[in-house]
Amino acid sequence: HSADALGATFDESSEFITHQIVDRPVQGHRYLSRYYVQPQWVFDCVNHRKLLPVEDYFPGVELPPHLSPFVQEEEGDYIPPERRAMLEEEGKVEYAQQNEEQEEKSEEMTKEEKNLALMAMKKKDKRLYDRIMHSKKKKRSEVRKLETKRKAYDEAQSQKKQKTAR
Repeated sequence: HSADALGATFDESSEFITHQIVDRPVQGHRYLSRYYVQPQWVFDCVNHRKLLPVEDYFPGVELPPHLSPFVQEEEGDYIPPERRAMLEEEGKVEYAQQNEEQEEKSEEMTKEEKNLALMAMKKKDKRLYDRIMHSKKKKRSEVRKLETKRKAYDEAQSQKKQKTAR
């Protein structure tokens, strides 16, 4: 058993070790037979329920965004591209998009019908409706803001890659 780490079940020089988790970019000695990854790789693999490529998690590399498994996306929410890709792999996004399209078709009202319905509402119901519409508008605004931020981030990353490639 290893004298290097308390509770270790393998000697650090063992050839059975395929991945070693390190939290510092500089490692004194390295074995060519294993991958050195940052701790986030373990959590992301568990969240994705599969082994992820190790290249994005090498020591000193900027890590991909961490996606919480506890977030449940709702209609109109901003979904980061990484999360969207994960949902597409699971086949959940297509189903959600089909449901949204069906709801839009069934709930389409002309402006005139909408105005008539609003005029027929009780004052209390109209205030509630106005609050609901205000919160939806605010949510759409926040989603647009996050999408703009993400676009700027992606552009900065691509420019950074272009500068390092030169």
